[in-house]
Amino acid sequence: MDNIGEYLERTKSAVVKLFEAYDTYWELLQKPEMPTLPLMGNDDSLIKWESDNKEILEERIKREKQFLFESFAMSTLKGTILQFAYWGIEKFSKNNVVPEKFKDIIEPISTAVKFCIGRDYDGIPIGLIIYAGRNQAIHFNEQRLRPVSSRVFEMLTTWYSPTLKKWMKSDYFDLDNPNLINYAENICHILDWNSYNAYEKDMRQMLSAK
Repeated sequence: MDNIGEYLERTKSAVVKLFEAYDTYWELLQKPEMPTLPLMGNDDSLIKWESDNKEILEERIKREKQFLFESFAMSTLKGTILQFAYWGIEKFSKNNVVPEKFKDIIEPISTAVKFCIGRDYDGIPIGLIIYAGRNQAIHFNEQRLRPVSSRVFEMLTTWYSPTLKKWMKSDYFDLDNPNLINYAENICHILDWNSYNAYEKDMRQMLSAK
């Protein structure tokens, strides 16, 4: 493969299937439709509503539990999408410029230099977000990520609240969050990678493919 365009064409079928597989999990929450809850009424009307819709409500609860159970599988699929993006950037990026805020931890010969590309998200090039997200997904069982990936997650986790006038932490990217194992789903969410087309658009823009 000579360019990112060819890489995308030859990997498209696999990445499309990953997005499709991920979407099937959300179908668990689409049916059966939730019955309309009475807007007005007393406790008796609520009890009657629950009784009349008992089977539907039980099925909804069952599906919601199954959806939550599948969260690791869903993140694994998104982690594989990040892996495809990682391979493409690693092979075809010619970048040699490091953002100022990362110069203290990214050496000129580091692989991470190639990933200092793409549109900006909260002061971070999305190439580095892909880099960190992929590394965490692949090495989720390791206690600590390497400095560059750790820095990216720290920047995503910490944000300033003008209302409260203090720095806050987001559970979605906090590596110390005991309820998360694989953060790839959250990474793809902030990238807006909800479809193959969104993924391909960013890959082409980052690597200058028309």
